[in-house]
Amino acid sequence: MSRPPRLEPSLPEWGALGLLCEEPRHGWAVASELAPGGELGRVFSCTRPLVYRALGQLREAGLVEVRGTATSDAGPERTTLAATRRGRTAFARWRDAPVEHVRDLRSELMLKLLFHERAGRDPSPLLRAQAASLAEAELALERQARSAADFEHTLVLWRLSVVRAALSFVEALLDRRTVEPVVYRPVGLVVSPHTDLDGMPLQPIADTNGESRIEIFEPHRGCLEDLDGFSHLWVLAHLHETTGWDAVVPTFLDDRTHGTFATRSPRRPNALGLSLARVVAVEELAVVVDGIDLLSGTPVLDLKPYVPLFDVPQDEVRAGWFEGRAERVFRRRSDDRFAMRSRRTEARS
Repeated sequence: MSRPPRLEPSLPEWGALGLLCEEPRHGWAVASELAPGGELGRVFSCTRPLVYRALGQLREAGLVEVRGTATSDAGPERTTLAATRRGRTAFARWRDAPVEHVRDLRSELMLKLLFHERAGRDPSPLLRAQAASLAEAELALERQARSAADFEHTLVLWRLSVVRAALSFVEALLDRRTVEPVVYRPVGLVVSPHTDLDGMPLQPIADTNGESRIEIFEPHRGCLEDLDGFSHLWVLAHLHETTGWDAVVPTFLDDRTHGTFATRSPRRPNALGLSLARVVAVEELAVVVDGIDLLSGTPVLDLKPYVPLFDVPQDEVRAGWFEGRAERVFRRRSDDRFAMRSRRTEARS
Protein backbone atom coordinates (compact mmCIF):
# COMPACT_ATOMS: atom_id res chain seq x y z
CA MET A 1 0.00 0.00 0.00
CA SER A 2 1.37 3.40 -1.01
CA ARG A 3 2.05 5.96 1.70
CA PRO A 4 -0.26 9.04 1.60
CA PRO A 5 1.45 12.29 0.57
CA ARG A 6 3.00 14.17 3.48
CA LEU A 7 1.36 17.36 4.61
CA GLU A 8 3.15 20.73 4.64
CA PRO A 9 5.62 20.88 7.56
CA SER A 10 4.25 22.32 10.78
CA LEU A 11 5.57 25.49 12.41
CA PRO A 12 7.72 23.52 14.90
CA GLU A 13 9.27 21.71 11.93
CA TRP A 14 9.95 24.97 10.07
CA GLY A 15 11.52 26.46 13.17
CA ALA A 16 13.75 23.45 13.72
CA LEU A 17 14.66 23.25 10.04
CA GLY A 18 15.60 26.93 9.98
CA LEU A 19 17.97 26.41 12.89
CA LEU A 20 19.58 23.45 11.16
CA CYS A 21 19.96 25.48 7.97
CA GLU A 22 22.06 27.95 9.97
CA GLU A 23 24.42 25.30 11.30
CA PRO A 24 24.45 21.63 12.42
CA ARG A 25 22.94 21.20 15.88
CA HIS A 26 21.92 18.39 18.18
CA GLY A 27 18.31 18.04 19.28
CA TRP A 28 18.88 19.51 22.72
CA ALA A 29 20.26 22.74 21.25
CA VAL A 30 17.30 23.02 18.83
CA ALA A 31 14.82 22.45 21.67
CA SER A 32 16.56 25.09 23.80
CA GLU A 33 16.20 27.69 21.02
CA LEU A 34 12.49 26.92 20.71
CA ALA A 35 11.84 26.85 24.46
CA PRO A 36 9.94 29.83 25.97
CA GLY A 37 13.22 31.39 27.10
CA GLY A 38 15.05 30.74 23.82
CA GLU A 39 15.80 33.15 20.98
CA LEU A 40 13.08 31.71 18.75
CA GLY A 41 10.87 30.93 21.74
CA ARG A 42 10.18 34.67 22.14
CA VAL A 43 8.21 34.42 18.92
CA PHE A 44 7.08 30.80 18.82
CA SER A 45 7.75 28.22 21.51
CA CYS A 46 6.99 24.52 21.82
CA THR A 47 7.73 21.70 24.21
CA ARG A 48 10.87 19.58 24.01
CA PRO A 49 8.94 16.38 23.06
CA LEU A 50 7.27 18.30 20.22
CA VAL A 51 10.67 19.49 18.97
CA TYR A 52 12.08 15.95 18.95
CA ARG A 53 8.98 14.75 17.13
CA ALA A 54 9.46 17.54 14.55
CA LEU A 55 13.10 16.52 14.05
CA GLY A 56 12.04 12.94 13.46
CA GLN A 57 9.50 14.02 10.85
CA LEU A 58 12.10 16.20 9.13
CA ARG A 59 14.48 13.25 8.92
CA GLU A 60 11.73 11.02 7.57
CA ALA A 61 10.94 13.63 4.90
CA GLY A 62 14.61 13.87 3.87
CA LEU A 63 14.87 17.52 4.90
CA VAL A 64 17.54 16.91 7.55
CA GLU A 65 20.22 14.27 7.99
CA VAL A 66 22.53 12.93 10.67
CA ARG A 67 26.00 14.45 10.62
CA GLY A 68 27.48 12.62 13.60
CA THR A 69 27.12 11.61 17.22
CA ALA A 70 28.94 12.64 20.37
CA THR A 71 29.03 11.32 23.90
CA SER A 72 27.58 13.44 26.68
CA ASP A 73 28.34 13.48 30.40
CA ALA A 74 24.78 14.58 31.04
CA GLY A 75 23.06 11.66 29.37
CA PRO A 76 22.89 9.53 26.21
CA GLU A 77 24.78 10.23 23.01
CA ARG A 78 23.81 13.39 21.18
CA THR A 79 23.04 13.14 17.50
CA THR A 80 24.08 16.13 15.41
CA LEU A 81 21.67 17.02 12.61
CA ALA A 82 21.99 19.32 9.60
CA ALA A 83 19.68 20.41 6.79
CA THR A 84 19.99 18.60 3.49
CA ARG A 85 20.11 20.46 0.18
CA ARG A 86 16.45 19.67 -0.26
CA GLY A 87 15.77 20.97 3.23
CA ARG A 88 17.58 24.25 2.56
CA THR A 89 15.60 24.77 -0.63
CA ALA A 90 12.30 24.05 1.13
CA PHE A 91 13.13 26.35 4.02
CA ALA A 92 14.18 29.24 1.76
CA ARG A 93 10.90 28.92 -0.16
CA TRP A 94 8.88 28.95 3.09
CA ARG A 95 10.88 31.80 4.65
CA ASP A 96 10.34 34.10 1.65
CA ALA A 97 6.62 33.35 1.13
CA PRO A 98 3.86 35.47 2.72
CA VAL A 99 1.73 33.92 5.43
CA GLU A 100 -1.49 32.63 3.94
CA HIS A 101 -3.85 32.90 6.91
CA VAL A 102 -4.17 35.99 9.09
CA ARG A 103 -4.57 33.84 12.19
CA ASP A 104 -0.99 32.62 11.69
CA LEU A 105 0.63 36.06 11.37
CA ARG A 106 1.52 36.46 15.04
CA SER A 107 3.80 33.42 15.11
CA GLU A 108 4.62 32.53 11.51
CA LEU A 109 5.39 35.99 10.10
CA MET A 110 7.39 36.94 13.18
CA LEU A 111 9.39 33.71 12.86
CA LYS A 112 10.13 34.42 9.21
CA LEU A 113 11.21 37.97 9.98
CA LEU A 114 13.46 36.71 12.79
CA PHE A 115 15.14 34.25 10.45
CA HIS A 116 15.64 37.05 7.93
CA GLU A 117 17.35 39.16 10.58
CA ARG A 118 19.55 36.28 11.81
CA ALA A 119 20.69 35.69 8.23
CA GLY A 120 21.23 39.40 7.52
CA ARG A 121 18.64 39.31 4.74
CA ASP A 122 16.48 42.22 3.55
CA PRO A 123 12.85 41.42 4.53
CA SER A 124 11.36 43.92 2.06
CA PRO A 125 10.35 41.36 -0.60
CA LEU A 126 8.57 39.29 2.04
CA LEU A 127 6.85 42.35 3.49
CA ARG A 128 5.72 43.55 0.06
CA ALA A 129 4.25 40.14 -0.72
CA GLN A 130 2.58 40.02 2.69
CA ALA A 131 1.09 43.50 2.23
CA ALA A 132 -0.30 42.49 -1.16
CA SER A 133 -1.86 39.34 0.30
CA LEU A 134 -3.44 41.27 3.19
CA ALA A 135 -4.76 43.96 0.84
CA GLU A 136 -6.52 41.30 -1.22
CA ALA A 137 -7.97 39.80 1.97
CA GLU A 138 -9.15 43.25 3.07
CA LEU A 139 -11.02 43.82 -0.20
CA ALA A 140 -12.66 40.39 -0.02
CA LEU A 141 -13.81 40.96 3.56
CA GLU A 142 -15.12 44.44 2.74
CA ARG A 143 -17.34 42.88 0.08
CA GLN A 144 -18.48 40.13 2.48
CA ALA A 145 -19.34 42.70 5.14
CA ARG A 146 -21.82 44.39 2.79
CA SER A 147 -23.84 41.22 2.25
CA ALA A 148 -23.40 39.35 5.55
CA ALA A 149 -26.09 39.42 8.25
CA ASP A 150 -26.49 38.55 11.92
CA PHE A 151 -23.52 36.76 13.53
CA GLU A 152 -21.89 36.21 10.15
CA HIS A 153 -21.63 39.99 9.84
CA THR A 154 -20.08 40.20 13.32
CA LEU A 155 -17.55 37.54 12.38
CA VAL A 156 -16.63 39.27 9.12
CA LEU A 157 -16.16 42.58 10.95
CA TRP A 158 -13.80 40.91 13.42
CA ARG A 159 -11.73 39.39 10.62
CA LEU A 160 -11.70 42.71 8.78
CA SER A 161 -10.43 44.58 11.85
CA VAL A 162 -7.64 42.01 12.32
CA VAL A 163 -6.63 42.20 8.66
CA ARG A 164 -6.53 46.00 8.70
CA ALA A 165 -4.43 46.05 11.86
CA ALA A 166 -2.03 43.50 10.37
CA LEU A 167 -1.79 45.44 7.10
CA SER A 168 -1.05 48.66 8.97
CA PHE A 169 1.71 46.89 10.90
CA VAL A 170 3.28 45.33 7.79
CA GLU A 171 3.19 48.61 5.86
CA ALA A 172 4.81 50.38 8.81
CA LEU A 173 7.66 47.87 8.74
CA LEU A 174 7.94 48.17 4.99
CA ASP A 175 8.11 51.96 5.12
CA ARG A 176 10.49 51.82 8.10
CA ARG A 177 8.21 53.98 10.19
CA THR A 178 9.00 54.42 13.86
CA VAL A 179 5.48 55.32 15.01
CA GLU A 180 2.88 52.84 16.15
CA PRO A 181 -0.04 51.89 13.84
CA VAL A 182 -2.74 54.58 13.70
CA VAL A 183 -6.21 53.56 14.86
CA TYR A 184 -9.20 55.92 15.03
CA ARG A 185 -12.62 55.23 16.54
CA PRO A 186 -15.82 56.98 15.41
CA VAL A 187 -17.33 59.64 17.65
CA GLY A 188 -20.70 59.44 15.95
CA LEU A 189 -22.69 58.69 12.79
CA VAL A 190 -24.30 60.66 9.97
CA VAL A 191 -28.07 60.42 9.55
CA SER A 192 -28.83 61.88 6.12
CA PRO A 193 -31.31 61.49 3.25
CA HIS A 194 -28.52 59.85 1.22
CA THR A 195 -28.83 56.08 1.35
CA ASP A 196 -27.10 55.15 -1.91
CA LEU A 197 -23.91 56.34 -3.60
CA ASP A 198 -25.68 56.77 -6.92
CA GLY A 199 -27.18 60.24 -7.18
CA MET A 200 -25.46 61.70 -4.13
CA PRO A 201 -24.27 65.32 -4.20
CA LEU A 202 -20.56 65.68 -4.89
CA GLN A 203 -20.05 68.42 -2.27
CA PRO A 204 -22.19 69.77 0.62
CA ILE A 205 -22.86 72.97 -1.35
CA ALA A 206 -24.76 70.91 -3.95
CA ASP A 207 -26.99 69.10 -1.43
CA THR A 208 -30.62 70.11 -1.94
CA ASN A 209 -32.16 67.29 0.12
CA GLY A 210 -32.69 69.26 3.31
CA GLU A 211 -31.35 68.84 6.79
CA SER A 212 -29.20 65.98 8.11
CA ARG A 213 -28.00 65.00 11.57
CA ILE A 214 -24.64 64.11 13.02
CA GLU A 215 -25.42 61.96 16.04
CA ILE A 216 -22.71 61.75 18.70
CA PHE A 217 -22.11 58.65 20.81
CA GLU A 218 -22.77 58.80 24.53
CA PRO A 219 -19.10 58.65 25.66
CA HIS A 220 -18.58 62.01 23.91
CA ARG A 221 -21.35 63.84 25.74
CA GLY A 222 -20.28 67.41 26.38
CA CYS A 223 -18.02 67.69 23.33
CA LEU A 224 -20.65 69.78 21.51
CA GLU A 225 -20.74 72.50 24.16
CA ASP A 226 -20.33 76.03 22.65
CA LEU A 227 -20.54 74.73 19.07
CA ASP A 228 -23.84 76.60 18.59
CA GLY A 229 -21.85 79.84 18.29
CA PHE A 230 -20.48 78.80 14.91
CA SER A 231 -22.26 78.97 11.55
CA HIS A 232 -20.33 76.11 9.91
CA LEU A 233 -18.26 73.11 10.94
CA TRP A 234 -15.83 70.70 9.35
CA VAL A 235 -16.91 67.06 9.40
CA LEU A 236 -14.10 64.52 9.23
CA ALA A 237 -15.54 61.11 8.31
CA HIS A 238 -14.55 57.60 7.32
CA LEU A 239 -15.95 56.80 3.86
CA HIS A 240 -16.95 53.26 4.72
CA GLU A 241 -18.52 52.40 1.36
CA THR A 242 -15.33 53.12 -0.59
CA THR A 243 -13.27 50.04 -1.48
CA GLY A 244 -9.55 50.27 -2.19
CA TRP A 245 -7.59 53.11 -3.73
CA ASP A 246 -5.55 54.09 -6.78
CA ALA A 247 -2.69 56.53 -7.33
CA VAL A 248 -4.52 58.10 -10.28
CA VAL A 249 -8.32 58.30 -10.32
CA PRO A 250 -11.17 59.42 -12.59
CA THR A 251 -13.12 62.45 -11.39
CA PHE A 252 -16.70 63.61 -11.53
CA LEU A 253 -15.89 67.16 -12.61
CA ASP A 254 -13.38 66.41 -15.38
CA ASP A 255 -13.11 63.97 -18.27
CA ARG A 256 -9.57 62.82 -17.50
CA THR A 257 -7.81 61.25 -14.55
CA HIS A 258 -5.75 63.07 -11.92
CA GLY A 259 -3.41 62.14 -9.10
CA THR A 260 -5.45 61.16 -6.06
CA PHE A 261 -4.02 63.91 -3.85
CA ALA A 262 -5.06 66.51 -6.46
CA THR A 263 -8.72 65.42 -6.25
CA ARG A 264 -11.63 65.20 -3.82
CA SER A 265 -12.10 61.57 -4.81
CA PRO A 266 -13.26 59.18 -2.03
CA ARG A 267 -10.91 56.53 -3.41
CA ARG A 268 -7.84 57.33 -1.27
CA PRO A 269 -5.12 55.44 0.64
CA ASN A 270 -7.07 56.41 3.77
CA ALA A 271 -10.79 56.75 3.02
CA LEU A 272 -11.19 60.10 4.79
CA GLY A 273 -13.90 62.58 3.89
CA LEU A 274 -13.79 66.29 4.76
CA SER A 275 -17.10 68.16 4.49
CA LEU A 276 -18.01 71.74 5.36
CA ALA A 277 -21.58 71.83 6.69
CA ARG A 278 -23.83 74.72 7.85
CA VAL A 279 -24.93 74.38 11.47
CA VAL A 280 -28.72 74.60 11.93
CA ALA A 281 -28.98 73.52 15.57
CA VAL A 282 -26.87 71.93 18.26
CA GLU A 283 -28.46 69.37 20.58
CA GLU A 284 -26.97 67.54 23.53
CA LEU A 285 -25.84 64.56 21.44
CA ALA A 286 -26.39 65.71 17.87
CA VAL A 287 -25.76 68.50 15.40
CA VAL A 288 -28.39 69.37 12.79
CA VAL A 289 -26.75 70.55 9.56
CA ASP A 290 -27.96 71.86 6.24
CA GLY A 291 -25.97 70.41 3.35
CA ILE A 292 -23.92 67.23 3.61
CA ASP A 293 -22.34 64.91 1.05
CA LEU A 294 -22.12 61.82 3.27
CA LEU A 295 -24.12 58.60 3.23
CA SER A 296 -26.45 57.90 6.11
CA GLY A 297 -24.52 55.67 8.51
CA THR A 298 -21.11 57.16 7.69
CA PRO A 299 -18.81 57.00 10.76
CA VAL A 300 -17.77 60.48 11.93
CA LEU A 301 -14.22 60.76 13.27
CA ASP A 302 -14.18 64.39 14.37
CA LEU A 303 -15.93 67.76 14.21
CA LYS A 304 -14.12 71.12 14.11
CA PRO A 305 -15.53 74.65 13.90
CA TYR A 306 -15.03 76.63 10.71
CA VAL A 307 -13.10 79.85 11.40
CA PRO A 308 -12.73 82.15 8.35
CA LEU A 309 -9.47 83.71 9.51
CA PHE A 310 -7.89 80.26 9.82
CA ASP A 311 -9.61 78.45 6.96
CA VAL A 312 -9.66 81.10 4.21
CA PRO A 313 -6.15 81.90 2.86
CA GLN A 314 -5.34 85.61 2.76
CA ASP A 315 -2.97 85.40 -0.22
CA GLU A 316 -3.66 84.40 -3.82
CA VAL A 317 -5.74 81.24 -4.15
CA ARG A 318 -5.49 78.90 -7.14
CA ALA A 319 -7.82 75.98 -7.81
CA GLY A 320 -5.65 73.95 -10.19
CA TRP A 321 -7.55 71.80 -12.66
CA PHE A 322 -10.82 72.67 -10.86
CA GLU A 323 -10.70 76.11 -12.53
CA GLY A 324 -13.63 76.30 -14.96
CA ARG A 325 -14.92 72.90 -13.77
CA ALA A 326 -15.90 73.39 -10.12
CA GLU A 327 -19.29 74.84 -11.13
CA ARG A 328 -20.23 71.44 -12.56
CA VAL A 329 -20.80 70.29 -8.98
CA PHE A 330 -24.37 71.67 -9.18
CA ARG A 331 -25.19 69.63 -12.31
CA ARG A 332 -23.47 66.31 -11.69
CA ARG A 333 -24.12 63.56 -9.15
CA SER A 334 -22.22 60.58 -7.81
CA ASP A 335 -22.23 57.27 -9.72
CA ASP A 336 -20.45 53.90 -9.51
CA ARG A 337 -17.10 54.91 -11.00
CA PHE A 338 -15.38 54.34 -7.64
CA ALA A 339 -16.65 50.77 -7.31
CA MET A 340 -13.69 49.49 -9.36
CA ARG A 341 -11.36 46.82 -8.04
CA SER A 342 -8.40 48.31 -6.22
CA ARG A 343 -4.90 48.36 -7.69
CA ARG A 344 -3.44 48.77 -4.22
CA THR A 345 -1.62 45.47 -4.46
CA GLU A 346 -0.02 46.50 -7.75
CA ALA A 347 1.27 49.68 -6.16
CA ARG A 348 2.91 47.60 -3.41
CA SER A 349 4.47 45.01 -5.70
